[in-house]
Amino acid sequence: MPRKIEKRSKNTYRLSVCQGYDRYGRQIIKYKTIKASSDREAERQYTLFAAKVLNGGISHTGKCKVYEFAKQWYELYCKKELAPKTQESYKNHLEKRILPALGHMDIRQLKPAHILQFLNGLKESRKRFDSQGGSISDQTIKYCFRVLSSMLQDAVEWQVIDINPCTKVKRPRSKRSKVKLPSEGEIKHMLAELNEEPLKYRTIILLAIDTGLRRGELVGLKWQDIDLEEKKLAVRRSNQAIAGRGTFSKSPKTEESERCITLSDSSVQLLKRYHAWQLRQKMRLANQWHDEDWVFAAWNGAAMYPGTPSLWFSRFLKRKGLPHMSFHSLRHLSATVLIAQGVPLKNVSSRLGHADIRTTANIYADTLQSIDKMAADKMDDFLKKAQNI
Repeated sequence: MPRKIEKRSKNTYRLSVCQGYDRYGRQIIKYKTIKASSDREAERQYTLFAAKVLNGGISHTGKCKVYEFAKQWYELYCKKELAPKTQESYKNHLEKRILPALGHMDIRQLKPAHILQFLNGLKESRKRFDSQGGSISDQTIKYCFRVLSSMLQDAVEWQVIDINPCTKVKRPRSKRSKVKLPSEGEIKHMLAELNEEPLKYRTIILLAIDTGLRRGELVGLKWQDIDLEEKKLAVRRSNQAIAGRGTFSKSPKTEESERCITLSDSSVQLLKRYHAWQLRQKMRLANQWHDEDWVFAAWNGAAMYPGTPSLWFSRFLKRKGLPHMSFHSLRHLSATVLIAQGVPLKNVSSRLGHADIRTTANIYADTLQSIDKMAADKMDDFLKKAQNI
C-alpha cells in the first residue's frame, strides 16, 4: 500500500486511503492531492479525507443524532489532531454544554434557529461547569460556538450534512478584555518583596518578566535550552498537566512559539546563582534526585507541576498584602514594559511567540495608544521648537 501521506513538492501532498478490496483481493485506493503549509496541516486534511472516504462509520440514509456524530468526530478528529489540553477542553464543552442541549437532535435537522436558541440559552444561564462559581464569559460562549461550528463543518466535509448551520448565524461577540496591571509603585513593591523569597521562585518570577514566556514554556525549560555564556534561551517545549495523565511535554503552541530569546544580564546572573543552588540540592539528595535536566523542578528534580508557579505567586501576593494578579499577567507586564521602552512591536511579538503581530497589537492596544500620545506630544515639542513658538 502506498504511503498515506506523500510529500510531492513544497506545500503539495498526495493522500491515499484504502477503501476496501475488490473481488480479486486487491486494495481499492482513493487518492487526493492537497496544498498544505506544514506536515501537521497535511495530517489534519488526511484525517478529514479518510473520514470522508470511509464515511466515518455513519450512514448517509439513516438518522444520525448529534451525540452519535460527536462521538465519531471526537475519536476520528479530536483525539488524533488536537493537543491534549485542547482535546480536554473540546470534550468538556461537548459533554457539559453542547450535547445536553443539542445531542438528542438528528444532525441533518439542525437549523440556524436551533444554534441561536442554544447560544441564547448559554447567555441567559451563564452557568459554569466547574467548581469556581460565578458565570461564564462572552469569550467562553464564543469558544463553545467555535467547537460546535468546527464539528458541524467536519460533518459537511464528511458528507453527513450539506450545510453547516453555524455559518448562517452571527458569531458571538466578546469584548476585548483590557490588560490590567498594578501601578508602577505596586510592581516595584512586589519586586522588592521578592528579594526575600526562596531563590527558585524568585528566579521563575523574574525570568517570566524578563522573557515573557508562558507558564508552560517556563516549567518546560531544560538547562540544555539555556546558554548562559551567549545569553540565549531556546523555547522548545511546553509542559502541561491533565487529570489522570499527570505532567507531560508538548511542542510549543505554534511554530512561532518555538523561538530563541536573548536574556538580560540580571537574568543571566540570577540563573547562574540558581543553577549552583540546584546542583547543591542534587548532591544533597543523591539517589533521590531525578536527573531530568529541568530548570524549574520539583523538590526531587522531577518535572514541576505546571500549576505550582501560579499557586506560589498567588499566595506570595496575598501574604505580602499586594494586589492580586495572575501569573500570566507577568507576561503582560513584560510586553508592556518593552512597548513603553520603545521596542518595535514586531520584536515584542517575536519575543512573546505570537503567530501574528496583529495579536500583539490587539492585546496591547491601550498601551500602544498611550505610547502614540507620548509620540504626539514629542512631535508637538519638536514643531514648537522648530518654529520658535
